[in-house]
Amino acid sequence: MRWYHSIITRITLIFALALLGIAAIFFSLSIHERESNIRRMHDYAHLAVRTAVDPLTKQLDFAKLDEMGFTLVDDRKLQEKLLSLPKPPRPFPMKQMEEKLRFGMYVVSHGIHIYAILQKRDGDPIILQVPFEKEVFPQILFPFLTLAFVIFLYIGIIRSILPLKTLREQIKHFANGNYDVTCKSTKKDEIAALANEFDSAVAKIKSLRDSRQLFLRNIMHELKTPITKGKLAAEMIEDATYTNILQNVFKRQEALLEEFSRIEKLSADELKLDIKTYHIEDVVDFALDILEDKKENITCQLTPVELHVDFELFGVVLKNLLDNGVNYAHDHRVILRNDAKTITVSNHAPALEFPIERYAEPYFLEGKKQKSSRGLGFGLFITWHVIRLHGMRLKYKREGEMNHFMIYM
Repeated sequence: MRWYHSIITRITLIFALALLGIAAIFFSLSIHERESNIRRMHDYAHLAVRTAVDPLTKQLDFAKLDEMGFTLVDDRKLQEKLLSLPKPPRPFPMKQMEEKLRFGMYVVSHGIHIYAILQKRDGDPIILQVPFEKEVFPQILFPFLTLAFVIFLYIGIIRSILPLKTLREQIKHFANGNYDVTCKSTKKDEIAALANEFDSAVAKIKSLRDSRQLFLRNIMHELKTPITKGKLAAEMIEDATYTNILQNVFKRQEALLEEFSRIEKLSADELKLDIKTYHIEDVVDFALDILEDKKENITCQLTPVELHVDFELFGVVLKNLLDNGVNYAHDHRVILRNDAKTITVSNHAPALEFPIERYAEPYFLEGKKQKSSRGLGFGLFITWHVIRLHGMRLKYKREGEMNHFMIYM
C-alpha cells in the first residue's frame, strides 16, 4: 500500500492543515490586537502630551507626565533601537499639535512595551514609555492550550487507528491458514468492536474446521476399514481372475477416497504443494499405474523433459484427464503427447458444449442434463485447481473431430 493511500497519512495531513490554520488565526489576532493597542496608546499619549504642555513656555512638564505614568527613556541603546524602528502611519492628522508644540509624535511597539517618540524640529527626540504592559501569559496560554488540545486529539485518533495494522496482520495470518490468531481488544471504540467480531468469527471458523476434520478422519477411517478387509478377503480367493478384478475395484475405491479428500482440501484452500523436479516419464507412469485397467487404451508419445511439479498431485491431474478422455471417447482411445511447453491429451469425442472453465466448477450439471452433456465432474475440478496452484494453464481446443486438452507449463 502506497503512503498516500494510508488513512493515517490523510489524518496527519488534515491535522497539519488544522494546526497551520489555527496558528494563522492566532497570529492574525495578535497583529490586530497589537495595532489596536498602538492606536489606543497613541490617543492616550496624544491627550497626555497636550495636557502636559505648559501654555506659556510651550514646554513639556515631565513631572505631570510622570504622574500620568509616562517614563522618560534614558538608555542610549534602547533609544537607538526605537528610533530605527519604522514609523507607523498616523491614525489621524497631527498638524495642529505639531504647529502648537513644534514637534511631531508617533507611537511604536517594542517587546511588551509601547513608546511615544516626540520628534523636535530643532533638537533631539524625546522618548517616553507609555503606561501600558501587555498581558503575555493569557495571550500565550490560550493558543498553547488550543494547540495542545489539537495535538492531543491527533495522538488519540492515531492510537485508535494503529490497532488496524495489527488486525490486518492477523487477518493475513488467518488467510494463510493460521487459525490460532487472536485479536481481542478491551477498548470501547468501533475498531475494537471490529477486532472482537473478527476474533469471534475466527473462533467459530476454527471450531467448524476442527469439526470438519474430525468428521473427515472418522468417515475416511470407516470407509477404508471395509476396503482393507475386502482386499484381504480377495487375496484368499483361489481364482486369480476374480482376485485381480476385486483388487482393481478396491484400488479404485481407495483412489476415489483420496480424490474426495483432495476435493475437501481444495474447497478449504488447504492443499499444499511439494514441488520438485521430475522426469515426465516418471509422472506419466504414476498416472498410468492408477489407471491400470485402462493402460491399453492410452497411447503415449513423450518427449523427454523435466517437470517442476508436485509428483503425486500432478500425476492425479494427468490421471483425471486420461480417465475422462477414455470414458468420453467414441473409440475409448486417448493420445498423450508433449513438447517443451505443453502436455496434450487428445481423443475422438463430441465437442464440449460449454467453456472448459464451467466444467471445472464443482457439482456442474446434474441429473439428466449431466448425463446428456457428459460433464466431467469432480475430476476436472481437481485438475483445474491443481494446475492453477502450479502456476500453469489448462486450455481446450477442437480440431475436426478431435478434442485437445492442453496444459501450458
